[in-house]
Amino acid sequence: MVEDNTIIALDTEEQLLDLGVERVDVAASNAAALAALERENHHFALLDFNLGNETSEPVARALDERGIRFAFATGYGEVDALAGRYANKIAVLFKPYSRNDLVSVLRLSAAG
Repeated sequence: MVEDNTIIALDTEEQLLDLGVERVDVAASNAAALAALERENHHFALLDFNLGNETSEPVARALDERGIRFAFATGYGEVDALAGRYANKIAVLFKPYSRNDLVSVLRLSAAG
């Protein structure tokens, strides 16, 4: 998961673990997320689109190139036009997203 807001990151991590996800890696920047992609095998990612002074687009490209399914999360809606570029993007979640939204995204990620 790429999320620059600590409270959202901690809450989402807890919810994902409660929903049965075995491990959640949290990164607050593109550099940290890309490093985690190199170190670990990932099956799904949730990307906050707006990371303050950058967007998560570099991570989205890397995930797409590796065939890893992912969803964008946004509080602004700025991702709509961009999201269609990625074959492995399964959803766009709008903040604040709910536990049910996470369940839906996990189901979509497992379906592929």
